[in-house]
Amino acid sequence: MSEPGGAPQRLLHLTDTHLFADPDALLADVNVHRRFRAVLAALADQSGAAALLHSGDLSHDGSAVAYQRLKAALDSLGLPGRVVPGNHDQRDAMDTAFASGLVTASRSLRLDHWRVITLDSHVPDQVHGWLDDAELRALDACLTDDLDAHVLIMLHHQPVAVGTLWLDAIGLKNPEPLLERIAANPKIRGVVFGHVHHEVGLHINGCPFLATPATAAQFRGGALTFTVDPSAPGYRWIDLHPDGQLSTGVTFVRAD
Repeated sequence: MSEPGGAPQRLLHLTDTHLFADPDALLADVNVHRRFRAVLAALADQSGAAALLHSGDLSHDGSAVAYQRLKAALDSLGLPGRVVPGNHDQRDAMDTAFASGLVTASRSLRLDHWRVITLDSHVPDQVHGWLDDAELRALDACLTDDLDAHVLIMLHHQPVAVGTLWLDAIGLKNPEPLLERIAANPKIRGVVFGHVHHEVGLHINGCPFLATPATAAQFRGGALTFTVDPSAPGYRWIDLHPDGQLSTGVTFVRAD
């Protein structure tokens, strides 16, 4: 049976906002709150988008105030969305702020012919990521209870090497179970992640692995050691086509 026709649905992906309770706080010499507000304004201009995704490090200081401010800002876009924790996040505070409303920390999001499945790679008090057995079982359950949907997976830590050595050393420490599931299931059509603070677009066995520039400071791709890139904040748009294909691009935003 052929796939149904129709227009693609657009996702808006942002990541690594690193907000503080203090909106004047700096991280790597940039005002993360000001950069986030610039990206938020650009997202608000994306009329016709279907949903938004945030792939972790929502807050840098783990404060309830930062999560509440981010939650209100994302909900103001009027789009359903999902968030996952990054290594800087405090899971309990994040879950409390994103327990209800349009943008939540729920496991999945259904969009016509597609389903976004979120995975929690956060390890308390560690920089690297890990998918424990409970997360893998949850992924398996999602993959089997909705066989008609094309799947986009979102997590914080990169499950593949991105060519930036110091970041690859602190990525997902046990990527094999996830990569095995991706290789075995043709309905998994893409993976989006954060953590690396620069654009990544890899295709592995036909599956796109996509990272989006941070709204906070950027890191220089390919650097051997920690190196900040002075480029602007950005976001990614992802068009989900009914036939399981996706198209995507990155937009950088001026933030003076």
